[in-house]
Amino acid sequence: MFVTLVALPPEVSEEVERGILESDAGRNCQILRVPLAGILPGAISEGLIVLWDDGGPLSDLSASCQRLNALRRVPRTHLVVLTGRAPVEADALAAAGADECLTAPGAHWGVRLASLRRRLSALSNGDAMPTPSLLEASDRARLESQWVLADRMASIGTLAAGVAHEINNPLSYVSSNLSYLRELLAQPELSHEQLMELREVVAEAQEGAGRVSAIVRDLRTFSRADEELHGPVDMVHVVDGALRLLRNQIGLVARLTCTLEPVLPVHGNEGRLTQIVVNLLLNALQALPDRAPEENRVRVSLRASSSSRHVELEVSDNGHGMAPDVQRRIFDPFFSTRPVGEGTGLGLSISLTLVQAMGGRIEVSSAPGWGSTFRIVLPTQAAGWTDGVEQTQVVEPTPARIRRRLLLIDDEPSVGNSVSRLVRDVYEIHVVQDAREALRLLSMGERFDAILCDVMMPGMSGLDFVVELERLAPDLALRTGLMTGGAFTAQAREFVGRRTRGLLEKPFERERLCTFVEHLFQ
Repeated sequence: MFVTLVALPPEVSEEVERGILESDAGRNCQILRVPLAGILPGAISEGLIVLWDDGGPLSDLSASCQRLNALRRVPRTHLVVLTGRAPVEADALAAAGADECLTAPGAHWGVRLASLRRRLSALSNGDAMPTPSLLEASDRARLESQWVLADRMASIGTLAAGVAHEINNPLSYVSSNLSYLRELLAQPELSHEQLMELREVVAEAQEGAGRVSAIVRDLRTFSRADEELHGPVDMVHVVDGALRLLRNQIGLVARLTCTLEPVLPVHGNEGRLTQIVVNLLLNALQALPDRAPEENRVRVSLRASSSSRHVELEVSDNGHGMAPDVQRRIFDPFFSTRPVGEGTGLGLSISLTLVQAMGGRIEVSSAPGWGSTFRIVLPTQAAGWTDGVEQTQVVEPTPARIRRRLLLIDDEPSVGNSVSRLVRDVYEIHVVQDAREALRLLSMGERFDAILCDVMMPGMSGLDFVVELERLAPDLALRTGLMTGGAFTAQAREFVGRRTRGLLEKPFERERLCTFVEHLFQ
């Protein structure tokens, strides 16, 4: 049975948990700690719900009761409010949905659980409405999905400072090199030495921009929404990406040892696997004591199993370690040994759920004072699997006697200018900043061999433009591609796959741009 503790202070939560777990009826309960009423799951199918009264306005507490009452399946749940309010206010809470009001920290929790279990048994045996098993399964799937998202958002907040550091470092010399480049080009004539230095300045700026692009790409992989897409995933690439996101945090508190052996791909979702590795690394860092970084160690290793049918990833630390009673609960949702406000307690629970969904398992070994090792074992991709693997062949266009006409639609003038410079030697390119202006040109008889259009634009989006283009010029719609800076939903990606020639992700260099455009012409 589930017990959901909503917004209880740590000391009250500990006492309530102790009262529940010490009772016969509550010994095997799963206890979820929800730190704020605002992050409640989408539905609560059954169990005991305990809400904390923080002493604020009665209207706020009543609103929380009403929200819980709307989310829960009333015949299968029991809502308790821990409050010391006067009887007239307790009556108002009952009217808002509370089943019972108790003075904190409450008592006789086993009696309530036993009574609720009898009610659930009667419902299951047909004495009342039947158990809505399909609906509960749907609720659980939605709840797990929301936990995954909550954990990911919390991780992104933890990563923010380190990511900013990783971006600002290359951005600083990109910016300074561009300023120096501008000064050089302002001179009427450049010496041979200055030209050589100019080449170095441009190369350094390109390398810095590439580093920033890699960080953004890793973040996009980590946070993207295409959760249901599974295919062959290179675990070396996943671990490298997670380490890049956390490189600054690790370097500040520990020495990192990393051994990544070549392994077969696993069948899974790259974003979710990155989330798992980030969670394990953050967990290792948080387990380290406050001492000199050279005394703390984090070790990451990736290898194939002895049979080569599984891939094993280990993340170890020499931190505080865990006592047996803590180890038994580390995968419980919302369980955390960290101070309140410093974590959701979701990371390991979510990681276990995701690993099991991909057919794998997590093994843990730990001892107080010796540190911890988390081992993820994942099955390798079945031989011959090809779905999801893109075979990209770089196509360098050759200038033709009659150049093809390309229409570029992007609301950022600088994007249009830069793309024009890249390909104006091979294509006749026309740039507009508004999709509606592009439709006007086409309706007036302008001819183009292909169209490249941004997805997110004010006024009319790229998706809306494609819909209108299918009506106005269906043949040209078949030679239209979209490009995006990363803001992309699963529904939009499905639209692109069905109704356009593909998606080009920014930033891009000349070779990838030309390959994409040549694909549109075919």
